[in-house]
Amino acid sequence: MYHISFYSVNLDERKLYFYNFCGVIMENISTKNNEMLSVIMLSLVLALRQMAMTIVSPFISVYSKSLLYNTPLLAGLALGIFGLTQAIFQIPFGALSDKYGNKIMMLIGILQVDIGLVVAFLAKNIYVFIFARALQGSGAILGVGYSWVSSMVTKDKEIKALSILGAFVSCAAALSFALGPIIHNFLPVNKMFLICALLIFVNWLYILLFLEDSKNYTNKIKNSFKENFRILVKNKTFIILNKAAFCNNFMMMAVFYVLPIYLSNVTGINGMWRIFIPSIIIAIIFMKKAIRYMKKYGSNIILAAAFTVSSLSIFFYFQKTSYIFLLLGTIFFFCGYMCLTTILATNVNNIVKDDLRGTANGIFNSFQYIGSFAGSIAAGALWGFSQRITLIIIIFTGLGGIFTIIFSKSNIKEEGKI
Repeated sequence: MYHISFYSVNLDERKLYFYNFCGVIMENISTKNNEMLSVIMLSLVLALRQMAMTIVSPFISVYSKSLLYNTPLLAGLALGIFGLTQAIFQIPFGALSDKYGNKIMMLIGILQVDIGLVVAFLAKNIYVFIFARALQGSGAILGVGYSWVSSMVTKDKEIKALSILGAFVSCAAALSFALGPIIHNFLPVNKMFLICALLIFVNWLYILLFLEDSKNYTNKIKNSFKENFRILVKNKTFIILNKAAFCNNFMMMAVFYVLPIYLSNVTGINGMWRIFIPSIIIAIIFMKKAIRYMKKYGSNIILAAAFTVSSLSIFFYFQKTSYIFLLLGTIFFFCGYMCLTTILATNVNNIVKDDLRGTANGIFNSFQYIGSFAGSIAAGALWGFSQRITLIIIIFTGLGGIFTIIFSKSNIKEEGKI
């Protein structure tokens, strides 16, 4: 009886086997590294864009006073028109990415944002500044980004990739409130626009030169946008996820309206980082744990738990003069918010097929921005009437998110693809 082993083969053949084996391993490692590098670079682009939009928000009303023809109404329009054009253009960008590809639409959207930032830097009157803010918002690429990230990695890495993107964007928004006042001590608002434009342009060049679209869009039969839209809105799970996203972003913008006001009296504007940075670090750790539990117990339980954490966090804000209570409230809120942002986006991409992803993410992100717009408007309208009622409305919005998930008849984990 003869055994054929690795050692029975001659030395040259052994070397050949070894080199082939190493080649396969290195190719797999290289592929995985390239996938994650692409995800990180794309996430960085979207995070920088988010930061560019958010970092100047606290100063726009004051900055507008330095522009010609300014009125309080026009200053408010300059602040809010970004969110409005975001909501309007998310769906067209998503639908066009299904037809022409993620890369081309991403490049167009980033270029619009970049031009808008440069125009804002050059603006001397309020009307040009409003146009610049609208142009920045019209580059509605977040949905395209989620769609592209989902399609550029293997299925087993999809949740990790989307969590990276969600963490980058969420952290950018939160860090903007912490770092904005510090940076503003050294740079005027218009120079902040210019630096953001330069950073985003570098990332635009990286996408143009080094990233490839992960799908072939040529010679492929496509449904019309109307047909795709009809398919999506008929799916109950998709509607549930959009309602939940609306509630989550409503709470986020309302909290971002309330919290800086409280913190300005407790930490001072330059000390907000003492609240935001610890909250972000803990929330990222919490989010990673929540994703592991989601794989084990399903999305419904984790989403309901995250809304519960977000809702309970608001009770800490009733002690508005306490640093500890504001810190605890913000930690808990960010834990819930970042989990919801990541898991909701992950589930949207899990339940749709590749040729619907752009449209689905466009609709999903439109609901998010409409929620953001509604949250900021509601908080601003109620704040002058009663601070306590403002906080209570935020809590009830969180309860609405819980009920949306709990009383949904479909299990998101078990839902098939649309």
